Amino acid sequence: MAFALVVSVLSGIVSAAAVPSGVQVAFFDGDRGRWSMEGIGDFYYGIPGDLPMVCDWNGNGTDTVGLYRSQSGFLYLRQQNNFGVADISIYFGIPEDLPVCGDWNGDGIDTIGVYRPSNATFYLRYTNTTGFADQQFTFGSGHGRPFAGDFNGDGKDTVGLWQPGTGRYELSNGNTSTVGPSGYQGAAGDGVVVADFDRDGRDTLGFYRPSSGHVHLNSIGETSGSPLEYDAGLGFGDPVAGVTGGASPDPVTEPDVPPDAISVWPGQSIQNAINNAPNGSTFYIRAGTHRMQRFSPKAGNVILGEPGAVLNGARVLSGWSQDGSQWWVGGQNQQGARPGVCESSSPRCRYPEDLFVNGVRLQHVDSRSKVGPGTWYFDYGADRIYIGENPSGKWVETSVTQGAVYGNAPNVTITGLVVEKYANPAQHGAIDNRSNNGDAGGDNWLISGNEVRFNHGVGIKVGKAARVEGNNVHHNGQLGVGAVGNGAVYDGNEIAYNGELSYSLDWERGGSKFADTTNMRITNNYVHHNQGPGLWADVNAKDMLFANNTVIGNTKAGVYYEISYDGVIRDNYIEGNGHGFTPWLWGGGIVISSSANVEIYGNTLVNNGDGIGAVEQNRPEGAKYGPHIIQNLYVHDNTVTMSQGHTGVAQDVGNNAVFSSRNNRFENNTYHIGPGSWFEWDNRQMTHDAWRGYGLN
Repeated sequence: MAFALVVSVLSGIVSAAAVPSGVQVAFFDGDRGRWSMEGIGDFYYGIPGDLPMVCDWNGNGTDTVGLYRSQSGFLYLRQQNNFGVADISIYFGIPEDLPVCGDWNGDGIDTIGVYRPSNATFYLRYTNTTGFADQQFTFGSGHGRPFAGDFNGDGKDTVGLWQPGTGRYELSNGNTSTVGPSGYQGAAGDGVVVADFDRDGRDTLGFYRPSSGHVHLNSIGETSGSPLEYDAGLGFGDPVAGVTGGASPDPVTEPDVPPDAISVWPGQSIQNAINNAPNGSTFYIRAGTHRMQRFSPKAGNVILGEPGAVLNGARVLSGWSQDGSQWWVGGQNQQGARPGVCESSSPRCRYPEDLFVNGVRLQHVDSRSKVGPGTWYFDYGADRIYIGENPSGKWVETSVTQGAVYGNAPNVTITGLVVEKYANPAQHGAIDNRSNNGDAGGDNWLISGNEVRFNHGVGIKVGKAARVEGNNVHHNGQLGVGAVGNGAVYDGNEIAYNGELSYSLDWERGGSKFADTTNMRITNNYVHHNQGPGLWADVNAKDMLFANNTVIGNTKAGVYYEISYDGVIRDNYIEGNGHGFTPWLWGGGIVISSSANVEIYGNTLVNNGDGIGAVEQNRPEGAKYGPHIIQNLYVHDNTVTMSQGHTGVAQDVGNNAVFSSRNNRFENNTYHIGPGSWFEWDNRQMTHDAWRGYGLN
């Protein structure tokens, strides 16, 4: 079923006998962002001004909700009919557009489209991604409400327009400018609904009449009468609504939003709201884009994001001028701190200002002469930004604000937000429970259920006693997550595709880094495809647990324990890490570097650049709990599959004690090795048989 909600009907709850089994009329209260669906109930998803849609976004036979936010041109699509964060967030269209959705190419998946009244043009896209229209054509006079459906049963949806004042509809002939079937249906005040109500493989154009609570159905081409009529129940509230089709999802439970929560809408200051409320207040960050907001919570604050609430640290750029093959915009005087070390190929990685075109981060080059497609240059002396592609019709943003959340008040909760495109410097989090890098952090923060993406430095960084649970942290420039201090917990997070900017891999870049920490727990996380190590403890970390994590496809070590103490690495699944960094054990699924008292057991390692490796070097850096040496290393009961690389211990300090008198042991491990795999011990490479000859296994 294809359907776009573009008309006004009264919101309400559908009656139990509304329409045939498997088809439900859905209602959207646009003043409150509240949906009502038979068999599902009521749930919040949207903000005032959103235009609703219902379509089958993933081809599973069930239609689910979507929103078009006309003030920004963004669409927010969910794969379930319940309260939650958008599964797909994309930019398509301009503020005047009206949304429509359908299966335009017959692939079984409904995708987005818009109708632009100013030029009477439909723009249809074949995938639910940001990009240009795959098909566009003029149709109608620029007036009317768009709809779509498969009215002839050919598996493809066709758009049309309905004039609410006259009841006239016109259907496009195969999504072209030519008018196909047309006629008159409905009355003033009706709302268009489209579905395969009788399950004959063809959609039917219908109209919901608020005065009666009935849906009136006519087949395309019929000009009078109402052969089918269903009771959909009388509605209440403000006008906007539509239809869903397909099987009903399981009932959902609406999240607990405290009745005294203080709403903060886009355009309002979150910090002012916090300042004007007592400690312990709850703030409901309403859906929409909250630009360049930075705030410090008070003790006990709960910051709860409505689905679709986005904290965006970037400014939208406009007023471009062309100079040859480049375009520039002036008035840009933002300049953040620049800590860190860059790879030689990208000397401006330290500059926290980033630039995005249609949501894609461009590479910041260090001279105007290097600007071309995919790159940009900030002339800080002239306050100008240059790009090498025409910005016309594109969404161009530059990150400005140095972070979203900071401060060390205790007992703060941050949940349900999208946090993106902040100009936070390296080693600082876009969400950070510290006031600065010398701060121990606020006690007992809970950071849960957020999506943190496209920020410059670290996605989430915490100090003492923070719990970071169930977040999706991806595509951040330096690191995904980090920690200092005592007692932090990272559990159940997805940490992926971080280290996008070319900070030096030997300095600090990758999925995570935990430095000068004690008693940390890193459990049940999915850590994959980061540029650098996946999970990394460095510099005087102590009493660390890495357990039950899945660590896949990171460019350096999967789990890296460096110049630290007293760690346990157990029951992790570690695959495909470290390729390209294999010399001398550095590409290991697990790598221990000059760290004492580490136990490694119960892990499964598959085809990493190396297996399990320990390396001792001269590392005197601020040794806090004893010398930085390999001592009391206990590696047991792991399964290691290696098609290349090494497992074992190496040193370059000229002291063989690491092999003979430091109680370093490999016991009861299982190895599956290929012809390119070796073992390292006693300053030499060896076969498995020779390895076992040293009493190792």
